[in-house]
Amino acid sequence: MRWLQGLPTLEVLVINLIATDICLKRKYSRRKTVAVLTLFTAMVFSIAYAYVFSDPAQYQGDGKMMLAGFVYLPVLYALYRVRLAELFTLMCSCWVYTFGIFSLAFLCSATWFSGQFFWSLFLETLFFLLSILLFFRQIVSKYAFVVENRGLFEEDWSKYILFNNGLQFLVLVVLHRALLRDGESILKVILLVLLLGSVFLSNFILYRIILASIRMKRLEQEVFSDDLTGLGNRHSLLNRLKELLEGEQDFSILFMDLDRFKSVNDRYGHLVGDAYLKHFAKVGSRILGEQGRMYRYGGDEFAALYKGRLPDDVAAELQECSGWEQGAPCPFYQVSIGELYCNPPCRDTAEELIQRADQKMYAQKMKKKTL
Repeated sequence: MRWLQGLPTLEVLVINLIATDICLKRKYSRRKTVAVLTLFTAMVFSIAYAYVFSDPAQYQGDGKMMLAGFVYLPVLYALYRVRLAELFTLMCSCWVYTFGIFSLAFLCSATWFSGQFFWSLFLETLFFLLSILLFFRQIVSKYAFVVENRGLFEEDWSKYILFNNGLQFLVLVVLHRALLRDGESILKVILLVLLLGSVFLSNFILYRIILASIRMKRLEQEVFSDDLTGLGNRHSLLNRLKELLEGEQDFSILFMDLDRFKSVNDRYGHLVGDAYLKHFAKVGSRILGEQGRMYRYGGDEFAALYKGRLPDDVAAELQECSGWEQGAPCPFYQVSIGELYCNPPCRDTAEELIQRADQKMYAQKMKKKTL
């Protein structure tokens, strides 16, 4: 009978580990990950059977092993690509569900079946079977989506989720021990069910809000980003220009047109032409560095904004597109650049600045043709 004492905890643990694996990206193969977790679990349960489950008569499902579950934190951190705060948040979210089911099963067993271990295990398994599909669909899948798209929502949301899930787990642990210590009753079972229902509903609402926020960010990216190069598009350029003008910051604006781009398409095909545009965006962004930002204005026309006055060496490097050869789809056919420095107060509008830079670019292109 003694070896059965750890089954409820093992059942909880397996569900938590499966949920973790669904939400996070593994650093190693599935076989290696499972092997490490299996060996670690065997070690943990060997210790547990020596101390926690040593006297079956005293073991009443008081949740000691649930708290010990957090010893998996460093192991999971080593096995998965995840930040520590995200891992802790996920663990709390999973443990709230599994520990809630564990607590409900033991409380029901104590209320109606005199706390017999068989009924505790049977009820826990039954409750898991009835609710686990809902848990994986409504909580785990949404949390996996949130982790995958964490860069699209505010950092404050991460802190709120961490605080919310951690507090829920702590409240549940305290309540579980209090309910078992002070006797059993149907009223306590109802109270626990209501608490678990409210926790599930609050998490569901929270994740729905975050999912809506992520979808809004994605839509915003689609509106203000160029699909081919990943750069900001014309709308993004105009918005940023207006912000700079309103903030009275000095900056340089560059308008660029790729020379002989039509010949690239005619000679190599449009797929190579697309690769040519993407490569120019990549090389140009690298040359400008953190001080500047590239935009695709349309077709083979690009623009860039640079903090302060553009240094001559950066301008020359951009003109030559140095480093083009690394990963280039074909030879570089030069670029015509119109540069304009704006020092506040600037009376021109964003559209007028682009037009002036465009005219300078066109003058350089005409000069090349006459040479």
